Amino acid sequence: MPLTQLRTQPESVEVAGVHLKCLMCSHESFHRRKTHFDTALIGGLNPEWSDSQGYCMICSRCGYIHWFMPPK
Repeated sequence: MPLTQLRTQPESVEVAGVHLKCLMCSHESFHRRKTHFDTALIGGLNPEWSDSQGYCMICSRCGYIHWFMPPK
């Protein structure tokens, strides 16, 4: 499936009360994705992260991916 079919409409994002800007290009519009963390990669780091879901915001200009754990 092409990446263009997976995208949502770009939107501004607020994280913990702070307006998100891309770390690479300072753009302020992102595609939202809910994602599942790969347990093979993170399982040894912190057992609480096993089989966890998180969120990524993909910059609509440069494509840089910002990853976030859900609030606990």
